[in-house]
Amino acid sequence: FVHRFLSTLAMDPYTLESQEHPLVVTDTREAFEPATPPQIASLKKIGLAAVLATACAAVFVMLDAGAPEASGRSSAEFQTVQLQEDFQHPFSIWQSAEHTGDKLSRKPVGYFKSDFSFSGPEVVISNVQGQVIEGFGGAFTESSAAVYKKLSNDQRDQFIEDYFSVNGLGYTLGRTHINSCDFSISSYSFDDHDGDVGLTMFDTSLEHDKEELLPLIWAAQYMIRAQGSGRELKMLASPWSPPAWMKDQSWNPGAPVMDHSGKPCLKHGMEQVWANYIAKWIQSYRAHGVPIWGMTVQNEPLNNASWEACLMSSKEEADFVANHLGPVIRELVPDVQIFIYDHNKDQVANYALDVLANSVAGQYVAGVAYHWYSGDGWDQLDRLQAELKRTDLKLLASEATWEAYRWRKGTVLSQGDWDFGQGYAHDIIGDLNRGAVGWLDWNLILDEKGGPNHVNNVCDAAIQVDLSKKEVYKHPQYYYIGHFSKFIHPGSVHLDSEVLRSGAVKVGPRPYGTCTGDDGLEATAARQPDGQVVVVVLNCSPNDVVFKLKYADLAAQLKIPANGIQTYIFQEVTDV
Repeated sequence: FVHRFLSTLAMDPYTLESQEHPLVVTDTREAFEPATPPQIASLKKIGLAAVLATACAAVFVMLDAGAPEASGRSSAEFQTVQLQEDFQHPFSIWQSAEHTGDKLSRKPVGYFKSDFSFSGPEVVISNVQGQVIEGFGGAFTESSAAVYKKLSNDQRDQFIEDYFSVNGLGYTLGRTHINSCDFSISSYSFDDHDGDVGLTMFDTSLEHDKEELLPLIWAAQYMIRAQGSGRELKMLASPWSPPAWMKDQSWNPGAPVMDHSGKPCLKHGMEQVWANYIAKWIQSYRAHGVPIWGMTVQNEPLNNASWEACLMSSKEEADFVANHLGPVIRELVPDVQIFIYDHNKDQVANYALDVLANSVAGQYVAGVAYHWYSGDGWDQLDRLQAELKRTDLKLLASEATWEAYRWRKGTVLSQGDWDFGQGYAHDIIGDLNRGAVGWLDWNLILDEKGGPNHVNNVCDAAIQVDLSKKEVYKHPQYYYIGHFSKFIHPGSVHLDSEVLRSGAVKVGPRPYGTCTGDDGLEATAARQPDGQVVVVVLNCSPNDVVFKLKYADLAAQLKIPANGIQTYIFQEVTDV
């Protein structure tokens, strides 16, 4: 009553939003913001309201609680205790939802109170620690760089801020391709001289990538460093294909190509040449101001794609790492971490465990990377975690995107498909809860056709551009990724969580990114380096859901909108 009375008198739009939230009591605007004359007048009105409300509160507490003497407390003591019990431990709230207009919107502050019984869905957060988070990000492809270059100066600046500043998504991970990939304008390598096994003709000046790709990476680096947070852009590099002259072309009667792959991919005797090439590429990028944090051995080693590809069985990858790639990386660029596999989750356990069974290869491996295109794959990640004999291996979700054909009927470029955001959040939650240290989107930006792509393998992106109209659009996945990347900072530690009584039902295999009401509420949690706890709750149901958030001996009754996502942030409690 008091809270709503104050809200009505003050007529503050931030506070009035709280009517949809049972525990919201204060504004969330920055403290100590200089007051304007209209604000001062408003504050005077609020001051008068506060005096009236205080009197009302005393009457309300006494009437509601009965005689305080019965509890052994004076009236003043009883009111103080009651307020302490009702409003403990504040939390901030950020929300996106399909039907409310919220897109990573900050909502009024809420408060925990002492735990209470509740029969509905319940999200329980513990202080049991898991993996350390490296970060979130997206891929710097030549296609993205080409689109970025066509933006106006103001649009380029805004794009970099939207992704890489703390006011935007706070990205700190990036992925790029060694040589070309399908999202390149055409196939290319840095040494096209047939038979140059000594790599004397390797273009260490990186002339091709200096045209578009490197300037985009440099701009992101500058933004991250300029904020003074000590963060750096951690780059993951992945090869799609060696130069055509290194590949076994016995399947191909025409001129050598980087597209497709024979089996085996490499000509006999080219294994060390290819490993040396990768190391030389990493050294060249470093010389141009882009240190490489990690690399995958081969993008999608089980996919004989119509674009750049190189097939590698788990045994071939193990042999390549053990005898060629691992030793040269350790000798020349020892700080670069090697991730194996880098393909779909449906085979991640079998493939990774096979590679790691080679003990020599295993000593060079820092982690396992995987993609989302085969669907959830939670059983495979669970199996991998259960059967891994090393606790130091990092799991990294290295690629996800939506192919353009998955758009809902009626979807328009300027708005995108809300399901795409939900699907991303569903995957991120599942991956984090199964040990992932990071999550990488695919192309950072694409044009209105979902490209450019030299084999017409067009896709959606979190940011797309209509170049003919010179307009830039953020799609729903941009906001959904932000519910994680903006708040789960590098160095955060994952916390165990559990969702009780959510109504989730067991679902079978389904297309990637599928999330419906059958999944019930989904949640993940982490603790930032400064001790703040971050909880992300996802609702893919077409209905609002009232639930309880429980942490330590505190709890709050909350509501998440239909087809919505919320991020809660609050200070940790150490005596859980």
